[in-house]
Amino acid sequence: MLKFQVHSPGKVILHGEHAVVYNRPALAAVVGLGTNLQFRQEAGSQVASFQVEALNCTLEIQLADFNAFLKNFRSKYPADSTAKLMEEVRGEVSKQLERAAGSTKPHTQRAFISIYYLLAGAVLSSPKDPKLTIQTGFQVQVDTELNVGAGLGSSALLGAALAAAFLILSGHFDQESYLQKENQSLISSWAYESERVNHGTPSGLDNTVCTYGGMLRYVKGQGFQSLRIQKPLNILLVDSRVNRSTADIVAKVRHLAEGFPQLIEAIWQACEELVTAAVPLYESFGNAQDDSAKFEKLERLFQINNDLLKAIGVSHPKLEQIFTIAFKRGFFSKLTGAGAGGYAIVLLPENYDCNEGYWKLKEELESSGFGVHVTTAGGVGLRVSSLDD
Repeated sequence: MLKFQVHSPGKVILHGEHAVVYNRPALAAVVGLGTNLQFRQEAGSQVASFQVEALNCTLEIQLADFNAFLKNFRSKYPADSTAKLMEEVRGEVSKQLERAAGSTKPHTQRAFISIYYLLAGAVLSSPKDPKLTIQTGFQVQVDTELNVGAGLGSSALLGAALAAAFLILSGHFDQESYLQKENQSLISSWAYESERVNHGTPSGLDNTVCTYGGMLRYVKGQGFQSLRIQKPLNILLVDSRVNRSTADIVAKVRHLAEGFPQLIEAIWQACEELVTAAVPLYESFGNAQDDSAKFEKLERLFQINNDLLKAIGVSHPKLEQIFTIAFKRGFFSKLTGAGAGGYAIVLLPENYDCNEGYWKLKEELESSGFGVHVTTAGGVGLRVSSLDD
């Protein structure tokens, strides 16, 4: 019986958020917080059950119904018809939810569609058996250290964890070979597919960085380049506790860009120049005598980047409060992700825990009602490991 766990890390965008939607480069990094998925096959069971803590929901798929869906799909379409698969899954899930008692919240419905779609896609494309069906039930439990919809890639890293689990289940690769490049690419591509359920036309950044890890320079439609950083960066993640819709914010920025095309284009150009200036600083930081000077430059880039994001209207009073508290204590910060809430990043120097100002910063942020997490940016990506009961 298969039994394993998947850790999928969250991400922060260090520079280039919003500009990345317009084919400008962004720098992103995984953080030391993420989502943990536990997978257990259950002998004799004919049910696939999913407990997703972050969404406060439990979902079940009856294997008889699922295998009937697979048979029907194979009779109508080629196995690689992902667009048709999404359409058919939406219809199937809608029918199942109609039969279920009670109403279903939109986020629960999206989660069900994403899970069903990823599982069906993994099985239909199985290299082991083109007519594979799921014969043994299993249980999936998902716990997370991140708030959903707060800009740390929660939907993408859930999709990556589920994709890895289902690809292992359906024989694409085993628990030991998930780090092979072709397998990482497969995980990332299916995680992107699951993102389409939540965001329609995602940039592809979130699923890429949480799968591969480290720090990446990413351009939509052109793939990514891994930065050769010397060590992860110390950061403070500050949760504004303000939820918002990424899709809505992106739409508002697009409306602004349509109204002032030349002005907003100049901001995107500045964002690109900022990324270009930041890359060599991140790659050389931690490996030279002039780290102090480099850190000061990174602080200034954080400030410039944050001001550019404010200019396109994606700040929030709670974020402004975080920026003010950080600046008062001598630290530089910026929003990350879509903005208008979510998280802010505070850049921390080496030996920050020996700095009295850091402890006062942390205390003031917490007393103001914000969630505070000390972590790093630029660590390892998705990992699969054995599960010990």
